[in-house]
Amino acid sequence: MMRPEDFDFVSRLIKSKSGLVLSQDKTYLLESRLMPIARKRGLKDLTELIAALRGGDRVLVEEVVDAMTTNESFFFRDTKPFDQFRHVVLPHMIKERASKRHLRIWCAAASSGQEPYSLAMILEDFKSQLSGWRVEIIGTDISREILTKARAGLYSQFEVQRGLPIQLLVKYFQKKEDQWQISQEIRSKVQYKEFNLLEDFRPLGQFDIVYCRNVLIYFDQPTKTDVLARISALMPDDGFLFLGGAETVLGISDKFKPLARQRGIYQLNRPGAPDVDVSALEKIQAGASAAAGAASGTATGGFAFPKPKHMQTTTGGTTASVGAGTTTPPRPGLSTGTTARPTTPTGTGTTARPSITGTTGTSGSTYSRPSTGTTGTAGSTGTAGSTYRRPLGTTGTAGSSGTGSTPPARPSTGTGSTGSGTTRPSTTFDRSRFGKPEDKK
Repeated sequence: MMRPEDFDFVSRLIKSKSGLVLSQDKTYLLESRLMPIARKRGLKDLTELIAALRGGDRVLVEEVVDAMTTNESFFFRDTKPFDQFRHVVLPHMIKERASKRHLRIWCAAASSGQEPYSLAMILEDFKSQLSGWRVEIIGTDISREILTKARAGLYSQFEVQRGLPIQLLVKYFQKKEDQWQISQEIRSKVQYKEFNLLEDFRPLGQFDIVYCRNVLIYFDQPTKTDVLARISALMPDDGFLFLGGAETVLGISDKFKPLARQRGIYQLNRPGAPDVDVSALEKIQAGASAAAGAASGTATGGFAFPKPKHMQTTTGGTTASVGAGTTTPPRPGLSTGTTARPTTPTGTGTTARPSITGTTGTSGSTYSRPSTGTTGTAGSTGTAGSTYRRPLGTTGTAGSSGTGSTPPARPSTGTGSTGSGTTRPSTTFDRSRFGKPEDKK
């Protein structure tokens, strides 16, 4: 168990080296990630590990910081930032940079490379339009180990199944034993560098597009403000910044402003920032929404999801969803040709099933719930015929006559028979026919 003073020391060390903020409730996380380092170094416990850190072991400090950084990433993560790149940013840059023919993209905290490689695959689709251009993608990360993986471009089956369309897997990857390796053509489009976001950005040069996604959430507010200010200094007036879905510049930095009608993408808050046409992406988004609505069988303004069966109507053998402004039709009755629900006949507590038009007799037996009081007369059945009752309440005269004969009655629990209808015989249970339970073997 880590002592509070040891936690404070390690958390301050990690923040100073990476900007990562660890609150006291993350003690379990710190312990779980540092114990493998202690075991690898042959140290008995975390106390010995922290003593080595206090002694200034620089290699150990790098290992600890590397272990605490989150390297979660997958291809085309969240989809929308890559749709924005394809349909808004790239067409805009191709038009505005026609004279320069130069484009630089920075993927900060690139992790194992899925983000920059996703952008490289999109750029490959624009190969003819970018002919003669110099396009650079720079991926940086604080972790040396994760950058080694990114450069190799080797991914497990699980990793390629996360967000990567199957057609791109077939087109750009090759199976290598139990892993998949992205093609040399795509790997050559990305350069990787070890870099800490707390360091000076100026040696990196200028970037037209910056992806700094799902990084700021680990920093405190002063660090976020500082990082955004230094990113803005690297960008031209018409540059674009992409942040993660849980990140924003609002209330943190005045260097950027959101792109109109789009989330997660920002322009520089400068007079030279141009108007950007987002109509192409909006048409695609509107088409996708309409297709989703059509697939669910709803009209505009209706539900945005398929209805369960009980909310659908069946007409002529075809099931149709009940949309907005449509009321559910009444349930069909049991009598032929009727649509009304069965009614309760005169009499307290006795609900009779409706009759079904048939060919037998003029009246018959009905199934009624047990009477809970004085029963009125309802129908023309006998006094205690083959009407099936539960053995509760007082048995009185009950029954319901339909237009025609009623279906055959369930076995009677009393004696007698109905009027002119044909009924099933009584099936009083005879235990002697089956023997006693102990006689069975």
